Amino acid sequence: MIIPNDPFIGTHYIGREEVKAAKKVLKSKSLFRYQGPKLLYKTDEFESNMKKYLSVKYVLACSNGGSAIKLCCIANGVGPGDEVLMSPFTFIASANSVLACGAVPKFVDIDETMNINPDEIEKNIGPNTKAILVIHMQGQPCDMPKIMKIAKKNKLIVIEDTAQAFGAEINGKKAGTIGDCGAFSLQAGKTITSGEGGFLATNNKKIYEFAKMYHDNGGFRVGCNYPIWENKKTIFGENFKITELQSAIANEQLKKIDMILKHQKNNYNYLINKIDKEFYTIRPCVSNSKLVYSNIAFEFHTQNECNQFIKYMNTYGIGFNIYCNNLINQYDTFKYKTSWHNSKFPYNISKYQQTKCPKAESLFKRVAWFSLSASLKKKHLKYIIQKLEEYKNEF
Repeated sequence: MIIPNDPFIGTHYIGREEVKAAKKVLKSKSLFRYQGPKLLYKTDEFESNMKKYLSVKYVLACSNGGSAIKLCCIANGVGPGDEVLMSPFTFIASANSVLACGAVPKFVDIDETMNINPDEIEKNIGPNTKAILVIHMQGQPCDMPKIMKIAKKNKLIVIEDTAQAFGAEINGKKAGTIGDCGAFSLQAGKTITSGEGGFLATNNKKIYEFAKMYHDNGGFRVGCNYPIWENKKTIFGENFKITELQSAIANEQLKKIDMILKHQKNNYNYLINKIDKEFYTIRPCVSNSKLVYSNIAFEFHTQNECNQFIKYMNTYGIGFNIYCNNLINQYDTFKYKTSWHNSKFPYNISKYQQTKCPKAESLFKRVAWFSLSASLKKKHLKYIIQKLEEYKNEF
């Protein structure tokens, strides 16, 4: 039996509602959020609905999760010469957005949760440290209470990369709403999706307005009027705007969020409650946190044990695997300071330093991941449980 294990959660919930919403936008011939023959204001509607869901004052929809991180950095004044503390266990887009601002990441080790270790954050704060980029990895929130205390004590900005954890909570607060601002993704592999797209969330009006200008080529726009660049407040910027078509689809996906999270949680609990937790070490989480159950992860004592388990499960059509080939701090740009420009920007203007992350180096090779596809059926879950039990008995 081949078991579904794709990571495309929201994608599986695309149905008649999304098709109908997309058709309406297409018929309006108004795909640009600010202008069109018959503008439906779907982006405004999405931002309004997202503010209510997250219980925040401001939401800015944008082109993708990476641009949302960059907007968070820029709106908080993170730039050339600055250092941003972050985990190396993530997708490269998190670090790319920091580099694109002229700042550099400083990689900090993780703990057993596979998220950034708050104790290691404190050890790595230096004179150039400006911010902490908190990455809620694979549906699990970081230890935000500890991180916020450290940030407050050291006057650091906290930006939450919530791309993989939309819907997660800690102490009753939504991930992405606890720091100075949060970046979210609507990419195909996320909890809800419009294929691509993203958004920024914050309670700070100044952050929101600055990000809004930058994402609109640096212009100041009121409503849907043409922007101006001559009020002595405007800047240069980039075009990070989302389309009405994406917003219409994301709006329908947001209506399904509770159903999506409940389905994922039920599948996860069904598996967890029927396996031997003395034999299988499950990825731990921070107390008082509510997860997005996008996967199941088992930690093994050695890399060989992990590989042996993966090979066994793959033989029976169950796609456990190592999460990534390497930590991003081992990628060329960080090892050799390679850049799109021969000046080596931004490494040439920053004191980038390679750091050692022994816990991350060891742990990511010893953890087997399985994506909890939204298309998993009860028969699939029973089969997985059966094979987990058989593996335990054999090894």
